[in-house]
Amino acid sequence: MDALSNYLVYLDYLPTFIAFFALLVCWQNVGARWFLILFLTVGIIDNYTAQYSINWTTHFYGWTILMNLLFFVPSFYRKTFALHIHRVTNLSFFEKAASLKFSQQEAAILLLCFLSIVAHLICYIEILLYKYYVIDTPYIKLYLLKKIQLVLHIFSSLAVLSFTFDKKGSNYETTRA
Repeated sequence: MDALSNYLVYLDYLPTFIAFFALLVCWQNVGARWFLILFLTVGIIDNYTAQYSINWTTHFYGWTILMNLLFFVPSFYRKTFALHIHRVTNLSFFEKAASLKFSQQEAAILLLCFLSIVAHLICYIEILLYKYYVIDTPYIKLYLLKKIQLVLHIFSSLAVLSFTFDKKGSNYETTRA
């Protein structure tokens, strides 16, 4: 599994890459557009800032939690955010987005995001305990976190693909009505 976790560097970009193509495929669906634009925006910010935040060592995990919350909160509270943006901009897209319900795939992606928040919070606490000499070895950071990230990236990529096929269908011609 150690050799496989070395591919995390490459798999870090996979969900963002898949979300870009999913957005192109599902552009007609308002709910998919809202969710995938948010997913893509946070993914691009995360991928761009990773080169800087990785140098923070201790607080990198706090940054990762913030990136996950930046996606989780507007997704989970879509109705509130969309209605507020609709009141400000008066665009009908946000009114339609506010009336939508979560799909199973959206819930799965949010669950994966929540699991990432929990894993990084535990790791952040562990690193702080290690930094202040409360513990001797940060086991979770050294032995588990990369593997957890790898699994979460693969599952989130699969969930975005599943979301795309659910919103558009695997056969575009039969779903275009």
